[in-house]
Amino acid sequence: MATKTYLFKPDKKFLKQGFFMEDENKNVIYEAKMAKFALIGAFEFEFVNHKTNTSNVHKIGHTLTSSESGMLHMVSIKSSFKLDGQNVWDYLHELGIRIDSKLSSNKIGMTYVVSLKGQDFATIATSSPNGKSIITNPYCYDVTTDDENLDLAFLVTFAIARTEQVAYN
Repeated sequence: MATKTYLFKPDKKFLKQGFFMEDENKNVIYEAKMAKFALIGAFEFEFVNHKTNTSNVHKIGHTLTSSESGMLHMVSIKSSFKLDGQNVWDYLHELGIRIDSKLSSNKIGMTYVVSLKGQDFATIATSSPNGKSIITNPYCYDVTTDDENLDLAFLVTFAIARTEQVAYN
């Protein structure tokens, strides 16, 4: 199946915290729209795949981040949120998803190679759309995948964007 590269970016609406993915013609092909904001407890997000005209509502918890310093003063950051009551990384791991992260070779940022049960199905790379700095325009990613794996690729990118953890392998 042919792969395509999409641009994943945050929704700029105040307090919405949503994300969407668009094709090279700026058509929105996938989005996570906040349906219910919650100061305490989980947010409700509607995940909409515009290619298949399907949607699912998920409860998304607040992001929790912790850091630890090791013997060599290296800082380890663990960041996650709950997806329908389960740690998002545990959920993805149980599906058979693995994420190999590395520094991008040609720009500042990270590249993530995502596999399902040992088969690579997506590459997610820090993006700088329109030449803007990734520092001033965070949470933007180039997502390369095929239509068959679009739902999983979007969910993994959503998890990366909502957390502060950089390395996932």
